Amino acid sequence: MSVETAAPAAAGGAIPAAAVVRTPAGVLHLLPPGDAAPRLPVFTVPLLCSPDPAGAPAVRRYGGEWNGPKACRACVRVWRGDPAPVEAEALELPGAEPVEPAERRVPSLPREHRGRPLVWCDWEPQLRLSHYSSECEHCGDPGPGKMATGRGREPLGRYVAFWCSACGHARAYECVESWDLQVIYVERGTSGRR
Repeated sequence: MSVETAAPAAAGGAIPAAAVVRTPAGVLHLLPPGDAAPRLPVFTVPLLCSPDPAGAPAVRRYGGEWNGPKACRACVRVWRGDPAPVEAEALELPGAEPVEPAERRVPSLPREHRGRPLVWCDWEPQLRLSHYSSECEHCGDPGPGKMATGRGREPLGRYVAFWCSACGHARAYECVESWDLQVIYVERGTSGRR
């Protein structure tokens, strides 16, 4: 067995070959001074990087030459007597907060129109129709945004609402005679070109 010559000596001197053990994955670990390396893979061996044997990996005796890139950095740091690394502190920089929330508040649609109770479906991706523009009237976002359909009772009525997910602008319409749309509700978005 060889003695480590590439790793710098510390309080314990050069790393003796008897103190080197290997995991099945090929990582080299170091034993505390005075401990003997097991011949077969064992889980209950304290290591310099893991003094509690319950959390240590399975290791066995290593008879090869020291390989620095395969060595456990924590074991080498403890052997050298280097201080433990300090965790970096996350700094909050001014201006790092998001400009707008990641998810916008979903607009609440009217519950009634002209005394008629309305029932709305959930918001879904807006349909792309060749004869209707999906561009937002408020901010100019090309879309498509979200859309919801609604129904009124006594007398029956059809309703549709569009919501721009870019600026939050929402409009609800009553479908009058075929697909002529009459505005019944507007909720302004946060930004726009108007």
